[in-house]
Amino acid sequence: MPPESVSSPSLYFQADALKAQRLRHARLFATGLLLVMALIYLTCLRYEHAAPALGYVAAFAEAAMIGGLADWFAVTALFRYPLGVPIPHTAIIPKNKNRIADNLGSFIETHFLQPEQLLTRIDAFNPARRLAIWLARPGAKRELTDQAAHFFTFVLGTLDDPRLAAIARDLVLKSIARADFGGSAAMLIQLLRQDNRHQQILDGVLRELLAQLESPKTQAYLAGLIAKEFDVLRWVALDEAGGRYLARKLVSAALLEIDHALVQPDHPLRATFDRQLAELADNLQNDAAMRQKLENWRDALLASPALHEKLDGLWGTLLASLQQDLTGENSQIRSRVGAAIKQLGLRLHEDRAFGEWLNQQLRDFASRSLVRYRSEIGRFIADQLKAWDDKVLVERLELNVGIDLQFIRVNGTLVGGLIGLLIYSARHGLGF
Repeated sequence: MPPESVSSPSLYFQADALKAQRLRHARLFATGLLLVMALIYLTCLRYEHAAPALGYVAAFAEAAMIGGLADWFAVTALFRYPLGVPIPHTAIIPKNKNRIADNLGSFIETHFLQPEQLLTRIDAFNPARRLAIWLARPGAKRELTDQAAHFFTFVLGTLDDPRLAAIARDLVLKSIARADFGGSAAMLIQLLRQDNRHQQILDGVLRELLAQLESPKTQAYLAGLIAKEFDVLRWVALDEAGGRYLARKLVSAALLEIDHALVQPDHPLRATFDRQLAELADNLQNDAAMRQKLENWRDALLASPALHEKLDGLWGTLLASLQQDLTGENSQIRSRVGAAIKQLGLRLHEDRAFGEWLNQQLRDFASRSLVRYRSEIGRFIADQLKAWDDKVLVERLELNVGIDLQFIRVNGTLVGGLIGLLIYSARHGLGF
């Protein structure tokens, strides 16, 4: 995680604290200026008879107090009742919060969330080129691979939940319950028979059988079985010799027949195997009794507690194996992600058409998404403002715009005083 993302909350609160301090200073300055004007006005009234020129100062201070008080009332009326008195058309923002929120959401939707403006910014940004430059940086591949591994680790940690394991188990069980084992097995047999792959399977079985029959251990085992079946030979001590002799004869005959089956495509054994597979496929599809047996077996499997336990454990085993791979030195997931990132960087650098295609895809996605969701974005902004507590909303707005409003009070005080002085001077100049 970048360092700035860790420190950003503290920076945010520090900025708010600084704004609050500046707002207090601005409010004290505006109020202090108003009190100074009042003090000047009272002083001028006290000594005006001794110095007629003080009338001009008194006129300035009097008008300044009027302008300052009027602007104080206007600024205060935006956020709350002046002096706590519920005067009509005051506390404008909290009383009209919903209407302001709707208007703000509509304004942003209409004037800021236009596809043309967004597409112009995307074209100027050129995401494909920026991505290619970033991927060309030393260490970019490793950094992006590490971020992907962190993301996968987070996802795996999220998935390691008994509730998700139960959902995965139920999905598997439902899939098994809907599965047509007979039809699937019949389709598999038909696919094998189409290209004579079943004969290749038979070849493998026959070669394995041939190897087993040629084994001295197998021949000795067969001789022992045959000797046990001929008890009469035991009286003349020929049981073992007879068993070995008969075993050799049987093995020789079997080996010869297997050799013939391996080299003769039209051997009866192959035809029998093909016919039996065809009959099995037909029975799997059309024999009601066989299909019922398969369904009974499936139902028994679904009801088996052992299967449920196995599936529950399989979910945890899968997550654990993926987690182990991510943390291992020779992680296959990291390797594949790194290879994909490297290939993407090379493709962006070498294939200009691919970069243009990527930019176009981003443009299309952004345009479609903005058209589809801009009304939801506007409503989201409006709903967020409506959900704010009135006091919190006032505090946030006053914190961000209150300083400028306090300077409006200062300007109102000074401009009011100048206008008062101008009127006073004009009146005396005209002799009124």
